[in-house]
Amino acid sequence: MSVFPEGFKEHLSPLHHLNFEEFSQAHATMAPVSVRLHPLKGKNLFNELPKVPWSDLGRYLPSRPDFTLDPKFHAGAYYVQEAASMSLEAILQQVVDAEDKPCILDLCAAPGGKSTLIASFLNGRGTLLANEVIKSRAGILKENIDRWGYANVLVSNNDPKQFSRLKARFDVIVVDAPCSGSGMFRKDPAAMNHWSEEAVEHCALRQERILNDVWPALKPDGVMIYSTCSYSLQEDEDIIERLINEHKAELITIEKLHIQNSIIKTELGYRFYPHLSESEGLFISVLRKTDGDLENFHPASKSYQLQNEIASFIAQPSSFAQHKNHLGENIISVDLLNHIFAFEKHLHLLKTGILSGELKGKKFIPDHELAMFVALNPEINVIDLNLEMALRYLKKEAIPNTYNTEGINLIRFEGLALGWGNALPNRVNNSLPKSWRIRKEISLD
Repeated sequence: MSVFPEGFKEHLSPLHHLNFEEFSQAHATMAPVSVRLHPLKGKNLFNELPKVPWSDLGRYLPSRPDFTLDPKFHAGAYYVQEAASMSLEAILQQVVDAEDKPCILDLCAAPGGKSTLIASFLNGRGTLLANEVIKSRAGILKENIDRWGYANVLVSNNDPKQFSRLKARFDVIVVDAPCSGSGMFRKDPAAMNHWSEEAVEHCALRQERILNDVWPALKPDGVMIYSTCSYSLQEDEDIIERLINEHKAELITIEKLHIQNSIIKTELGYRFYPHLSESEGLFISVLRKTDGDLENFHPASKSYQLQNEIASFIAQPSSFAQHKNHLGENIISVDLLNHIFAFEKHLHLLKTGILSGELKGKKFIPDHELAMFVALNPEINVIDLNLEMALRYLKKEAIPNTYNTEGINLIRFEGLALGWGNALPNRVNNSLPKSWRIRKEISLD
């Protein structure tokens, strides 16, 4: 039986639907392990394993493997994500049509679970802006977005209040708000040490400020998706009730969640509990904005054709545009071209589409982001490594050249790209970024 923080049981007493004894017993069990597949890179993985009921791409694993020593994880074939968080997939499927090329903001995006889910849903259409206010966490977010490999995604490092400059810009805004974290007690027992009613009150004030700050950036008839990993009414239903009362918004029922017996539907959202569903704790609610004026946006008026050196690496290069900024030469989707100039004007961007690389003399040196791109030319030179060599590559070791090739090659494992290598007569120089290398000792037992 778990020992919860002092006052925690009483704090949850207003939740009349909660059986606290069963809830407490669940915290003495192991948390389930779940992953979400990349729709392109991971489509052939884990097909034999149980599906997460509310996610077509979610899978439950029988145990927790060492993900660090799986090259497919580093290739972006799947993302390790808590199952309840995958409920966002069911929401997007109901309330958003990706064919309409929506512009979506994930406001509190690190480490990247919901952003990679949104990117998978869009699958190259529309635009996703993934934002994180904390600079160190924004770097982790960018790395996970890089692995996912889409050219219609940006990463920014901005405070929520700065998005009020982008009035009525977004069709969907996702706010997975910073919270007191009680929904993670089973997965992270140390979180109990930081919980208090004062922390709940502090988080609720911050959540309300975040929503008020970003509300002007949502289009009329746009969708706000709000979630926390907290059980506290103050951070969940109370926040939604104030948002509805202070702004003109209506609640949306999500059918795929509504019919799940393991999910509690309240008057203002959906609650996941570890004793009812194979997940940790989560609250999620969906609102539609019913007021405001629609801003007029002018779509990009000209095409920015890819340079030949870059285009040779890309399948169907005419489907993408080239955009140069402070980050370098970027490959972006045409849909992203319609928004990128406004984002560059008002936000601090860390990533715009896919960073392509640079010319050194007459030689084009591809960037690591380009290796992760889902639209690489299948005719480029590749080196396929076995598991041992793939792990040595991921440790940033040079690889013996026994592959009868030379020059720049895409390094792969089981058909999945890991990075670039420059093949010399006796070895393949390793181009993996230092920040991506694994430090754990290799064990193939």
